[in-house]
Amino acid sequence: MPPGKVAMHSFLGFRRRSFTVAMIPFLLLLAGCLISERDEYSIHLNADGKSGTVTVVKRNIQSDQPDPARQQADFEELVRDWQGDEYLLDKTGQGVYVKDRRLDVEGGVLVWRETSLFSDFRKLFQEAISGDSVRIVVGADETVVRTNGDVVQTRDSTTISWPPSTRDFGLTLQKRNFTAASDFTAKFRLFMQQSKEHRRERQQQNPDSSRDAMLQVR
Repeated sequence: MPPGKVAMHSFLGFRRRSFTVAMIPFLLLLAGCLISERDEYSIHLNADGKSGTVTVVKRNIQSDQPDPARQQADFEELVRDWQGDEYLLDKTGQGVYVKDRRLDVEGGVLVWRETSLFSDFRKLFQEAISGDSVRIVVGADETVVRTNGDVVQTRDSTTISWPPSTRDFGLTLQKRNFTAASDFTAKFRLFMQQSKEHRRERQQQNPDSSRDAMLQVR
């Protein structure tokens, strides 16, 4: 991890560099030195104006580390967040219930999809709420591709805001000049292939257990 970087394990974004997201306590996602080329956020508030659903899609996930060993460590941490219980427990502690999380290759890049439920919008997004409106700020190294909010752009940053009556928030961000030395798509494909081979080997070593499992499914 490069000097000056702070480990973040929250919700809607990987570790970010020069830009600021005002929703940071809830809007950061996953640990390690992970970056993504394109981030899509969708938040829906229920009729009570308090609880709701948030969906995050992060496209072309990579490590920002030049060293292959550190890239591998970041990839393994990403897989643990995808498959392990610790990630779910961390989110529960933040007041978020992860309903679904997926990691897969789409269009030749590795993509994370997550849908979660929350009970208190103001608590989770308190740093983004000014009065009754919601406002976030991103830096010059990202482009706002799509949003239903009001956009004000300056030389160094872009501000997106939504009025108090908003119940559906949408935002898609694209990194400018995105580059990465890692190849997480290849790593993921290899990981899935090896996992499949390991399952096949276990079934061959213990065919009775595999047959019993099939009977239970039926």
